[in-house]
Amino acid sequence: MNFNERKEIIQFFNKIEADFETESWIYRDVKVWPILKTYFFLKIFWNSQIQSHHRIQRKGIRQSFKSFVKRKIIGLTIDKLELDQIEFLFFSGGNFRETIQESSLNKFYDPIGNYLEENQKSFKFFEYGHISNHNTYKERGINIQYLYSYFEGESRQENIDFSKWNGFVEFEDFVSTKLSCTKNSLKLEVLETLKKVNVWSMCFEWILSKTKPKKIFLLSYYNLPCFGLLIAAKKRGISCIDIQHGTQGNMHPAYSGFKQNYSLLPDVFWLWDQKTESQLIENFKFSNFKTLVGGNPWHYYLSNLVQKLSKTKASILYTLQPIHPLIDDYVLEVMEETKEEFDWLVRLHPRINTEQVHQLISELKLLGIYNENLWKLANESPLPSLLKDVDLHISKFSGCISEAADLGTFSIILEKNGEIAYRHLIESEIAAGGIDSDSRRLLSAIQENIGKRKQVESIDLKTVLDNFC
Repeated sequence: MNFNERKEIIQFFNKIEADFETESWIYRDVKVWPILKTYFFLKIFWNSQIQSHHRIQRKGIRQSFKSFVKRKIIGLTIDKLELDQIEFLFFSGGNFRETIQESSLNKFYDPIGNYLEENQKSFKFFEYGHISNHNTYKERGINIQYLYSYFEGESRQENIDFSKWNGFVEFEDFVSTKLSCTKNSLKLEVLETLKKVNVWSMCFEWILSKTKPKKIFLLSYYNLPCFGLLIAAKKRGISCIDIQHGTQGNMHPAYSGFKQNYSLLPDVFWLWDQKTESQLIENFKFSNFKTLVGGNPWHYYLSNLVQKLSKTKASILYTLQPIHPLIDDYVLEVMEETKEEFDWLVRLHPRINTEQVHQLISELKLLGIYNENLWKLANESPLPSLLKDVDLHISKFSGCISEAADLGTFSIILEKNGEIAYRHLIESEIAAGGIDSDSRRLLSAIQENIGKRKQVESIDLKTVLDNFC
């Protein structure tokens, strides 16, 4: 998705909310506009297809029996799950983990967990998604994905009278066109999506009834499992904190717009820096939310572990994103031209699949710009270690741009998306844009900015948590 396409979609959603009563879009007593706005934006962004039809099939006796047995087995597992009362609950996907010294850490949660442990405060980490084979740091992290299967059998579909949703006709016209699906398929996708959120809310109503936390921390509050947690937490009046994990700005549907709270958004937004805080306050159209400048917990944790990279040349780190092409031709041209002058480190994004990786490596080898040692260094080192020690960082609009600035490293931003999201960093002269897919402009920007650094004052995590927890 290019900048103009992204801008079109964001502007459309903002107009829908401005022109219509999106607060009337209610499912099971929940105002669901934030769910649908973020879900369908990402659906369009990733070019995900909606099936042309969803048919509800009646289960045969054999399939029903299998489902019954599966739920019974899961029920026994649930009975063994020890859930005592705690002060803090943390929830995220497993994709926020990174392996350090043979332990899998949650990059943003474990540094906070260490503080809570030192201060004898009770907490638990819960996760959804793929179960990792790695040992979790200090045995933290309970994967509760299986709970979804159990409570899914308890959930019943509730129909929606879309005629009562003011503005939905305009919404379905736009989104069904973008996703190349029928309007009926889109309606069914809405129902299915909201049912999934409801199942997750049932999971967390059960968890919260046992754990009774005072505060809940989330990463990527705008995914379906987290929305379920938010619904359950709001019913109990529990404060929810969303921790910044990447790009925000007015081109991000989860961090801009919203004319009211909808009772489905986090109570507190934990930001990495004051500039991002100011940007969030400017981008939201409602005022009853709180912010906390807490810094980047991952950077704080690694501050005493970072080791200097072994380099013989000036180094450039290029952080990729899972969009096609992975590396544009004009960037490859500059890499090939400067391979003797600079060490190029290419960092993969977790969403880039194995086939894409092999294709990229083959392409780099053909151009004579693949170096196995640099490749391993770029993809096996903790990202902050790289960002802190390279001489320059390049990316399209990745959250790594903000991370680099937090560590004092200059970034070249390749796309308009990033220039808008990180306008404050360009103004602070820790980043530059204006490349416009031009190899000569990119080369000039590299030569002008390589080696530039900025002295930054890091935020002390312990001081933040002393006041917050």
